[in-house]
Amino acid sequence: MPREIKPIASSCTVEPVTLPADLRAWLQSRATALGLRWLLAHTDSGVIWGELRDDGLALSSDVFPRPGLLLRVETLQQARLFGTAGELLLWRGPDEQWHATLRRDGEGDAGECFDEPYVLWGFKEERTPSGGFRELREGAEGIIHAPPLRRTPSEKKRARLTMRHYLQYDASGVIRIVAGRLLGLSEAEV
Repeated sequence: MPREIKPIASSCTVEPVTLPADLRAWLQSRATALGLRWLLAHTDSGVIWGELRDDGLALSSDVFPRPGLLLRVETLQQARLFGTAGELLLWRGPDEQWHATLRRDGEGDAGECFDEPYVLWGFKEERTPSGGFRELREGAEGIIHAPPLRRTPSEKKRARLTMRHYLQYDASGVIRIVAGRLLGLSEAEV
């Protein structure tokens, strides 16, 4: 299927940050301030999904606890707060300093982009859904995670992450992907 390349205005800032001990409260305040709905955090012990709700930042690790799977600065590898408005990516640099990259659409430099869906692993429920999260397993690989989904995925209808790719032309006119961000989480036919 051909990709639809569309015009977009986008801004990106990168800056060092100091993450507080109460990482959850910090992420919740940033998600609220920036209008971002979902959290995807990779830790030393696994993946933690989150969703900003009226009563705060709900986490899959609270609903489906696993030994060591906690949202803590000490075990965090990277985290993405994302939604249609933009993405805040937290990552630890080679200097062990935390950095934040904030990409926002609708403001900044003119450019082009395209959106692309990625099917998430998992369509068999590991445990009974709870709190708006569904713990999913994929085959013999043992991949388990719990995205915030309302319905159970199936072999025909899977959970998807949508990624936005930002494009740039070089001096000779060749176009390439220069950046990307998560845009949304949904369910769609495979």
